Amino acid sequence: MRRSPDAALLLLNGDIPVPALVRRVARRCSFIVCADGGARHAARLGLRPAVVVGDMDSLPKPLPRSWRGTSFVCDFDEDSSDFEKALDFLAETGCERLYVAGLLGGRLDHALVNLAVAESYGSQASLVVVDRGLATLMGPGRRRFALKKGGLVSLLAAGKGARVSVAGVRYPLKRALLKPGGRGLSNVAAGAVSLAVHSGRVWVMTPGGFSF
Repeated sequence: MRRSPDAALLLLNGDIPVPALVRRVARRCSFIVCADGGARHAARLGLRPAVVVGDMDSLPKPLPRSWRGTSFVCDFDEDSSDFEKALDFLAETGCERLYVAGLLGGRLDHALVNLAVAESYGSQASLVVVDRGLATLMGPGRRRFALKKGGLVSLLAAGKGARVSVAGVRYPLKRALLKPGGRGLSNVAAGAVSLAVHSGRVWVMTPGGFSF
C-alpha cells in the first residue's frame, strides 16, 4: 500500500468496530494524531502517535514505552472539543487527506457534534471517516472508487443538497439533485465507480471499504 506524505490518521475516543481496518489505514498515513482519549485506542492497536492533542485527562496509564518520541500538545480550552483542538492542529500541517477513526459511538450528542465538526473541516481537506467501512466527504470534483462487483455504495448529501453524476453502479445518476434522504442509499457497484460532484458535497459510504 502506497504511503501518502499528506495523509494523516486522527484517532478519537469513540468506537473502533473494525480494528483491522484502522491498522490498514494507519499503514497508508505518514503520521498519526490522537485527540486525548483516542490515545487509548492507539495503545490497544499497537500504533505510535506522532502527536496527542487535548487536555490530557484520558491518556493510557502507563504510556507505552514506544511513545518516547510522541509530542503532547496541551489545550485546556473548555469551549472546544478535543476533536476540534486536533483539527486546529492538523490545519497547520498541510494535511491534504484526513482519516478519522473513533468518531461515532458512545453518547449520541457527541456523535452528532463530531459529524457536524467533520463536515465543517471537510471544506479544508479531504476527510474520510473510518468505522465499519469508509465514508468519504467529497466536494465538487471527480473521483473513481475501486469497489468489488456487487459491493454497496451509498451517497448522502451533506448540507442542503448536492448535484451528482455516478456511473459503474446498478442505478446510475446524471446530474441528479440529491437532497438529504434515502435516494442515494444502497446502490450496487459493477466494479470501479465513477463519481462527479457538480455542486454541494456528499458523503460517499462504502460498507466494505475500497481500494486505496
